Amino acid sequence: MKEAFTTLEELTDQSKAWADLQLQSYLASLSSDQRSEFVSAQIAGALTEVGTAKQNTFRDSKDKLGGLDNNISSVMYYLTRTRDLKNMASDVDTITQKQLSTIDSNHDLSVRQHEVNEWANSNKLDTLYFLQLLFVTLSFIGVLLFLKMNGLISGALFSLITTITSIILVLVLIIRYRYTSVARNTRYWSKSRFPTQPDRVSASVNINCPAST
Repeated sequence: MKEAFTTLEELTDQSKAWADLQLQSYLASLSSDQRSEFVSAQIAGALTEVGTAKQNTFRDSKDKLGGLDNNISSVMYYLTRTRDLKNMASDVDTITQKQLSTIDSNHDLSVRQHEVNEWANSNKLDTLYFLQLLFVTLSFIGVLLFLKMNGLISGALFSLITTITSIILVLVLIIRYRYTSVARNTRYWSKSRFPTQPDRVSASVNINCPAST
């Protein structure tokens, strides 16, 4: 028959029992004074081992506590640094927003100033155009007057041509003033203003919809 398999736990228990038997046998062979001395030595050794174990445990706990304190200090430093960086980023963002707002305002002002300058320059050019027409008309009338004084044209023809030319010049002035003051766009010189047209789509929808009862 095969022997039963012995586990490690059983061997350990047997070893402990054998050690206990040896210890009991050893103690039984000692006298009372020797047993007291042996027990005192064992107690002193146990106390020494316990004290050493406590010191080692305390030292390890102290080292771990110091490590945890260093970790907490590092974390607090990183939190403070992160908060400072966040505040710095917020300040930079605020300054950037103000600069962007200033740039937008300056851009709008420069665009509007350009529009004002363009409108004023175009108005001056239009006025110069009318003055040129006036100069040409007066020069033409001067030529006609010279021809009339030399007898090359009659007084009636001179008066007719002068009147027609003057009427044309006055019409140009009136049309120019009327268009600029009424029809021309006040912001863009090259655009015109038109009267507001009614919304025919909305009007047709309102007409086609039946009245609510």
